[in-house]
Amino acid sequence: MENREKKASFIQALILAALVFFGFQFFFGHHQKKSEEAEKVSQKQTVSAPKDVIPSKEIGKVVSVDTPLYSVKISTVNGKLISLYIKKYRAQLVSDESKKTGIYPLMTVSEDKRLNEELSKLNLIPSAEKLTVKNRPQTLELRGKLLDGTTFVKKFTFYPNSYRIDVETVFPKGEVETVVGTDIKVNEAHTSRMGHIGPVVETEEKVFRLNPADITGFISYNNVLWAGEEDKYFLMAVKSNRFSAVVEKISPNHTFVRNFVSNATFYGGPKELNRLESLGMDSAIDFGVFGFLAKPFLKVFLFLHQFIPNWGLLIIIFTLIVKLILHPLTHKSFVSMKKMQEVAPKLEELKKRYGNDPQKLQEETMKLYKELGVNPASGCLPMIAQIPIFFALYEIFLNAVELKGAPFLWIKDLSMPDPTYALPILMGLSMIAQQLVTPTTNKQQQYMFIGMAVLFTFLFASFPAGLVLYWFSNNVITAIQNLIIKKLTEKA
Repeated sequence: MENREKKASFIQALILAALVFFGFQFFFGHHQKKSEEAEKVSQKQTVSAPKDVIPSKEIGKVVSVDTPLYSVKISTVNGKLISLYIKKYRAQLVSDESKKTGIYPLMTVSEDKRLNEELSKLNLIPSAEKLTVKNRPQTLELRGKLLDGTTFVKKFTFYPNSYRIDVETVFPKGEVETVVGTDIKVNEAHTSRMGHIGPVVETEEKVFRLNPADITGFISYNNVLWAGEEDKYFLMAVKSNRFSAVVEKISPNHTFVRNFVSNATFYGGPKELNRLESLGMDSAIDFGVFGFLAKPFLKVFLFLHQFIPNWGLLIIIFTLIVKLILHPLTHKSFVSMKKMQEVAPKLEELKKRYGNDPQKLQEETMKLYKELGVNPASGCLPMIAQIPIFFALYEIFLNAVELKGAPFLWIKDLSMPDPTYALPILMGLSMIAQQLVTPTTNKQQQYMFIGMAVLFTFLFASFPAGLVLYWFSNNVITAIQNLIIKKLTEKA
């Protein structure tokens, strides 16, 4: 009996230890892993010396475009994007580095040096000096002539309920390219939890995320689906049909992307799952290894959010749904542990009778377990089921922009750790309470789990508050489930 219980206790301790270990790996190693992957990618690609870049620092007149979701400012010189402000998140995406380098998003360039110089200074006449997009898409046209009399036309189509901008460049002589960058403006302090910041390219093969510091010169890609610059929450990228792109480095930590397309769809906005999915760009959200669970979970969150506007309350409801789905496992676990309590006296008798014959003791113990339908290891089942759910939710709370700035009670942002540490402490206490109402025949096991609760309190203090709220709710609901099952089994 003692060996069997110790084995079950060891399995549960191992599962909890796995949570601790992987928690630290996810929290402290996430950003480092991405940097290492970026380095490997850059080593695989063809790297050359930097290409010639003709900056376009002249601004000329500015055309202002206002939509319900964002506001844009477009320079009449080259028709480049000099400002892109996202209203909901109060975020500017055009980096300060663009002003320094003279390389802006949606700037039109060419590999022909003469044409490139002319395009960088080309003054265009806009079809309107100001545009307000409300109920239907609207198009802004900028038109000008090169020195040889060739007409150059650039059209932007804006949509009222989308971060999509259609870009069409009409130029009969030669091919031109569309730039994204320099960089993307990061709208909060950079920390290890900020994820990847830099160039991102999706080809038919995979998504490449590059660390600017690891790039020497430029890196070329073929069969590109979309390419641009990103941080954890926002993306600026060009999408078209199977094109070529070049990620180019212009200073130690700054890059831009040359997309070999003149007509494309530009996305400049938050990495909101539904919006990106509609454009086939949802791989821009990096959910990590547990993406196969994180993505459908986030869809459930977004569906529930239509009816439950408060994200904190939504997390509690989601936890309840998960617990209802896993209830059969919880019930089986509780009943098994309850049976272990009941069978304890018989196991003690067997121990006294066959104490000097370990093999016989093991045989009789297994026989007794089989007769009574007892499985000590079944107490681990609910915890095993929770592990992939836990890490999938970790990725959601860490990467989903939809939860950025979501408040709940005293917590101002569920995507960040609770600065008061009140929620992690409550979570630790809920773990202890859950253990106290869980049947056990091994007091040492109970003390061990209480010690783990203390360890988890310190660990979870660094986790997003939304994840801590989920675990706290899970513990409370589990404790209530155990109490209900206990009363029902006692009546039976």
